[in-house]
Amino acid sequence: MDLTGRTALVTGAAAGIGRGIAIELARGGANVAVTDLRKEPKLVEEQERGETTEVIEDFGGDALFSECDVGNESSVKATVGETVEAFGGIDILVNNAGISVPGSVTELGWEDWEQIVDVNLTSVYLTTKHAASHLNESGAGRIVNLASTAAFEGTPKGAGYCATKGGVVNLTRQLAVDFGSDGTTANALCPGPIYTSMSQGTFDDPERREVYEEHVLLPYFGEPEDVGQLTRFLASDAARYITGTAIPIDGGWLASR
Repeated sequence: MDLTGRTALVTGAAAGIGRGIAIELARGGANVAVTDLRKEPKLVEEQERGETTEVIEDFGGDALFSECDVGNESSVKATVGETVEAFGGIDILVNNAGISVPGSVTELGWEDWEQIVDVNLTSVYLTTKHAASHLNESGAGRIVNLASTAAFEGTPKGAGYCATKGGVVNLTRQLAVDFGSDGTTANALCPGPIYTSMSQGTFDDPERREVYEEHVLLPYFGEPEDVGQLTRFLASDAARYITGTAIPIDGGWLASR
C-alpha cells in the first residue's frame, strides 16, 4: 500500500489513534501534516518514543506540525494553507480529532454540548470544506473520518459522543455523494475499545474493563496501529472502489452486543 508522493493531513495526531494513523501513513511514504492543539503525546509509552513528527522523521519520513483548533474556521484554514505551502497539495484527509465529555442529555451543560459538537462534528465539516479543492484536484482524493461504534448504539452518559459520532457517519456518506464524481472517496472508521490516552481511564476501571472483555470477541484489545493500518489501506489505490462506508474496527464488539 504505497503512498509515496501523496500528502496527508491528520487532525488530532499528537497522541492516540491519530498518532498511530499519522505514523502508518508516513511508513507508506506519504508526507504528513500532524495537527493538534499540542505537540506532546500523553501516554508515557508515547512520550518515550517522542513527538509524532520526531518518530516519522526518525525513519526518514517527511512531516510538519501545525497547531490547529479544529472547531475554529480560521485555524483550520491556516493549517490547510500551511500544509499546501509545505507539500504542494493535500491528497488524504483524516478527520480524527475527537473528545468525550460524559453525561446524559440532562447532565450536559450547553457549553459541554457545544464543545463536543465543535470538536467531533463541526471539525469534519470545516477541514473537509477547506481541503476539498485540493483533494478533488488530485483525482484520487481520500477522506477518512473517525467515528465510533458509539455511532450505532447508546452508551451510559454518552449523549454528546454518540450523537456526534452518528453525525460523522452520515456526513461521511454525504461527502461520498458530493465528491464521488471527482474521484474522491469518503469512508468512516468506527473503532471499538482501543487503548489510547483518551480511553485509558475506562480501561483502568474494573467494571468497564469487564464489559470490554465480555464483548470483545478476540483475546486482546485494539491499538492505534490497528486503526492506522486500516486507514493506510483506505488511503491507497487498493481501496479506490470503496466509498460511503462505515467500517467497524472493534474486535467483534458490535457483533456481540
